[in-house]
Amino acid sequence: MPSFPLQEYVQATADANGRAVVSTGPAKFGDSWTVKSLATTTNSSTESQLRVYRGAESDSALVASTYSGNQDTAGGSEILVPSQDKLVFVWSNASPGALCTCRLEGTLNSGRR
Repeated sequence: MPSFPLQEYVQATADANGRAVVSTGPAKFGDSWTVKSLATTTNSSTESQLRVYRGAESDSALVASTYSGNQDTAGGSEILVPSQDKLVFVWSNASPGALCTCRLEGTLNSGRR
């Protein structure tokens, strides 16, 4: 299975409640991701937090979180994202209108020949 560097990012704007949500995952059938690091930043004037879920926003699906969503990284265990699955990024306690961004790095595993 050929593999390539994964360098993706997601971005969302915090709503009036200080919450921003966005999801992403492998775009093509047969592809999968191995995410090795996540780096987040916001322009929030309050201290936000980022939680990352696989598949759905549920405590049992939590795969990574950061102490500070304003500028922090989440490393540790690799996150495997199979074909047709998604990672859901949820920032909380951000300033309304704040731009929330997360960069993903790892490996794109291509199931295509």
